[in-house]
Amino acid sequence: MLLVTALLVVLATSAFGQHQLNVRDNGKLCSQWIAITGGQVSLSYTHHQECATQVGIEQSGMNVRLCCQAVATTTSSSVFPRECGKQKYQPSSAHRIVGGVHAHPNSWPWQVRLQAGNGLCGGSLIDTRHVLTAAHCLKIPIVAQDYKVYVGLHDINQPIYEEQEIVAERIFMHEQYNTNTQENDIAIIRLSKPVTISDKINVICLPGAEANNANETVWTSGWGTTSFQGDVSPVLKQTALHTMPNRCGQIYASYNNQKQMCAGAYGGGRDTCQGDSGGPLMYESNGQWFLNGVVSYGHECARDGFPGVYARVSYYVPWINSKILAA
Repeated sequence: MLLVTALLVVLATSAFGQHQLNVRDNGKLCSQWIAITGGQVSLSYTHHQECATQVGIEQSGMNVRLCCQAVATTTSSSVFPRECGKQKYQPSSAHRIVGGVHAHPNSWPWQVRLQAGNGLCGGSLIDTRHVLTAAHCLKIPIVAQDYKVYVGLHDINQPIYEEQEIVAERIFMHEQYNTNTQENDIAIIRLSKPVTISDKINVICLPGAEANNANETVWTSGWGTTSFQGDVSPVLKQTALHTMPNRCGQIYASYNNQKQMCAGAYGGGRDTCQGDSGGPLMYESNGQWFLNGVVSYGHECARDGFPGVYARVSYYVPWINSKILAA
């Protein structure tokens, strides 16, 4: 049995720990999705002033979340909503990482830059102490203190005071990561101190909402190279891609649709590239952004007919929760 409790501070307590009711979805206030392993799900709750109704359970397959009808509020548009997957500065409509178009500054406030020596990767801030990235970004043996995470960064040549540089405290590489097939290409970095959330820094939601069908629009961002084996970009870039669940199974022998996602551009020309690894594949739903994938691998960059492969975050939510709660 999974016991879930809503507390006065709009927190939910489950077998995986406490969950904030911080996802606003069509007038509801919800927790992120919680994976269950079967059995009966029960709920006890305490009324909270942000909930217009009692807290209830919503279930989708083997995932549940807590929701209540949110109290209608009137706030100034200048007030930044402190919820996952929200940003004050909206993304531009430009569509290329390979090709050279910049993202608007701080429009992807959960995007982090991961640095270890000369190695460069991306990552996503999933709470104030943890970053999700790719396992292949890590060097064995792992020395956590060698890894630095840069949060709130836009242009590496023009640092500003809002940026935060934090050393890793502990790193969790997936125990079944396969270096040959890139299966389970996912890792978590625990930071040595919490990130300070601001107008320019926020966390992204875990799924939740997911691009499950073909031809759905997803977004990715990073400081990687702008062409295959080219130069890295000093400025954060972004691109819009489309999900292609069938194509990767046709061209990559080790592709596993349960554990991985496939996304690219018809005709090529848009893609992630070297240095973007570990970064986010993002899906927007009801004005909130969800981390659907982690940049894993592909064939060169932006080749027609060769979309990229991403670790499917929804599959790994139980593993993510277990590592976040690990001592």
